[in-house]
Amino acid sequence: MNIQGCSQQSNLTVVPNNRDNYPEQHSPQINSASPIPMTCKNLNYLRSLSTSLRKALLQIAGCNRHWSAIPLQGSDSFAVEAMLCSLLTATDHLLIVENGSYGYRMAEICHIYHIRHSVLHFDPRRGIELNQVALALEQDRSITHIAAAHFEKLHGVKNDIDGLAQLAGVHGCRLMVDAVYTFGALPLNYTAPSLAAVALSSNKCLHAPPGIAFVLVCKSELAQRTPPRTYSLDLKAQHRALEQQGQWRISPCLSMMEGLHQAIERYLQQGGREARYQLYCQRMIHLLKGMAALGFRPCIEPQYCAPLLVTLAARGGQQFDIGQLNECIRQRQLALRVTPGEEPRSFRISVMGEFSLTDIDSLVAAFRDLARVQRVHPQ
Repeated sequence: MNIQGCSQQSNLTVVPNNRDNYPEQHSPQINSASPIPMTCKNLNYLRSLSTSLRKALLQIAGCNRHWSAIPLQGSDSFAVEAMLCSLLTATDHLLIVENGSYGYRMAEICHIYHIRHSVLHFDPRRGIELNQVALALEQDRSITHIAAAHFEKLHGVKNDIDGLAQLAGVHGCRLMVDAVYTFGALPLNYTAPSLAAVALSSNKCLHAPPGIAFVLVCKSELAQRTPPRTYSLDLKAQHRALEQQGQWRISPCLSMMEGLHQAIERYLQQGGREARYQLYCQRMIHLLKGMAALGFRPCIEPQYCAPLLVTLAARGGQQFDIGQLNECIRQRQLALRVTPGEEPRSFRISVMGEFSLTDIDSLVAAFRDLARVQRVHPQ
């Protein structure tokens, strides 16, 4: 602990083990959503669509009437930034529990906005340790808020947010969560009294196009008087505009809203959160079985894993040539880019998006050909 102030077209996405962003795959039906021009005739439609999306997200989350869903233009970073700079006052003290790039992002945002904060660092290959968080809270009674990511994509680590919420309640703190990677698949207890706000985006587990972010906020937080630090990311001003006029303060992209609406309809028709979670579990089991036969194993312990993304490396740390790996994947037209990352000879594979088990088989076949060439075999 360290505390500081080869021939099939596929849709499967495999990503390098680094901090670069990468595209999430969404349904072809959603891809074909045609742009909708912003005209006076569409204002009523915009109000209706905004209301529908806000209600749908609260329904997916399982929130009660004490919560509000506030949309924003932009990516998941917009949601996290809006959450932090809109809801924390000048006298608040935020403890950021960091074990990867998402926690690091929150610390960077707070630094830029001069928000009082401390950072509690943990091993990025392990989940957060609640006993260490409790010790930090006992040592510094000025801490009013805690922030953490539900899932850290750097190594594919799931954090115990429910346990953190209970800990926050014991110490009288409010909890803010980056659930960008998990919303719509992993459960989160929105009835926890300490939970204040949750940031999410339209893509990832909802399989919608990127471009719209949301923050789910407990209404009691919106009642707090906080001088705005930003114009376009001011959650409280956006909430007032939506509640009083039914409109966004800054005109949104209607085609993106349409895409999200279609994705949510498809998501609910397929069974909602539990069904999507089971789908990801099926894919992850299928992937790990195929890769294990080739001598590849997860880089982190099973208790820290979630069926969203996995970091793999050859058993025994055998070295394989990344250039040859890229060529093998290219021949199969898989969406893949592999570069050295935090762990040498490691790579990440996401099971989110619109693809089939056949696509996973094609991916495993690409690795099998590479293993033959480079003699990376199970021991």
